[in-house]
Amino acid sequence: MDEANTDFLDPDLLREAEATAQRPALSASDAPLATAAIPPLAAPFVPLPVPPAVRTSAPPQAAADPSLGEPTTRYRSEPPPASRRPSWLRTLLTTTFPPPAALPGEQSAAALRRRVVVACVGFAIVFAAIALVTAFRAPPAAATLSPVVVAAVVLGRALVALGAGAFSYGLLRMAERLGS
Repeated sequence: MDEANTDFLDPDLLREAEATAQRPALSASDAPLATAAIPPLAAPFVPLPVPPAVRTSAPPQAAADPSLGEPTTRYRSEPPPASRRPSWLRTLLTTTFPPPAALPGEQSAAALRRRVVVACVGFAIVFAAIALVTAFRAPPAAATLSPVVVAAVVLGRALVALGAGAFSYGLLRMAERLGS
């Protein structure tokens, strides 16, 4: 930079640049750093010697199979197909508990449906009886309890009766659909 170009620069910048240029540079001996070598956390990795692969001097042979149409290549290093062994637990269970024999009167789908329909109707009758007994039960004596408690008991019984009745109705509808 020459003196002709210095007119365009800020004089404060020029003074700072000159002061920086006159400072001696720091050397390694002027500022010692307190550092220490850290031992490695684990032993360095040393690869184990690997024996050379077994190689045959003969090139891979092509096995001609007329059913495939073109020859295939089989390498000697190819492993044989893995055979699946049965589990020891499965073997133990099959020897301990043989499979169930078919019943002499094997149930058909219609017989099974009939049983489910009868069970649904039976449970529906039981829940209908529970609903009727709960709904028509006398309220508690008003002399011993406050009117709010009596109202809560009556309301609770009504909800239980409605729920049991609705469940009974649902069971009857299910039996109707399965029966047809």
